[in-house]
Amino acid sequence: MKAKKEASELEDIPEAECWELLGGHRMGRIAILVDGKPQIFPVNYGLKGQVIVFRTAAGTKLAHAPDSPVAFEVDGYDASAGAGWSVMVQGFGRDITEAADDFSWSARRARVYPAAPGEKLHMIAVDPSVISGRRFRADYPPLD
Repeated sequence: MKAKKEASELEDIPEAECWELLGGHRMGRIAILVDGKPQIFPVNYGLKGQVIVFRTAAGTKLAHAPDSPVAFEVDGYDASAGAGWSVMVQGFGRDITEAADDFSWSARRARVYPAAPGEKLHMIAVDPSVISGRRFRADYPPLD
């Protein structure tokens, strides 16, 4: 008799493939600390090399992401195949809207198309320090 496989199997995703997965999507989540508490916001993003860039209006993200540690996450799941993946980037938020350094000049060339209404005049970059990804298989019971 065969031993039953675990319901969930994890596989690390190599760094280069993590960047490919990030490059193939446009919607992710940025996690920032607001008054010492984590908050997560969906954002449309673009990549310039290995820098994640999103646009925002004045508000919480602009007030708390720059000059702070941030995390960015993108994932996908195919229910019919019972397979998914997740990529997380940890780094430092930088307001690149008007900065005159080489990092900001380059990052501002990322193509970002915000879906949320309103003008998004500010650009925030995630200057990455760590990237990790995992692929998983899970056989979930059907939803009622």
